Amino acid sequence: MIYKKISILLLVFAISFSGCSAREAITENDFVGKWESSRTKTPIYLYGNGEWEIKTDDGSILEFGVWQFRNEKIIWSFKAGSEIMHDPNPVLSVTPREFKLREQDSTITVFSRHE
Repeated sequence: MIYKKISILLLVFAISFSGCSAREAITENDFVGKWESSRTKTPIYLYGNGEWEIKTDDGSILEFGVWQFRNEKIIWSFKAGSEIMHDPNPVLSVTPREFKLREQDSTITVFSRHE
C-alpha cells in the first residue's frame, strides 16, 4: 500500500514538472548592447548603467534617457519638454540576437542585435 502511494506521488510530481521550462531568468544584462529596432533603423544603445541612446553613425545623439527591466517589462524614461515620461513595454520574448516588446498601442517592436 505504501509503495502504491509513493508511486502515485512520484507520478503526480513528474507530471507537474513536465511542462516546466529550463530557460534561465531574464535579466537586464540580456538587453545591454547595440540594437536595431523595427520602428527605426538608427541604432539604439542600451547600456549596463541603465542609460539608452539613439545615435547616428557619426555619433550624433537623437534621443536619450534611462531604462530598466522590471516585472517582465522594459520601462523607458525620457524627458519630453519639462516632463519626465515613462513608457513601460511588456517583454514578449528574448534571445541573444533579438527581443520583442508590446507597445502601448498593442503593436510589437522587434529589436535585432546590431553587429
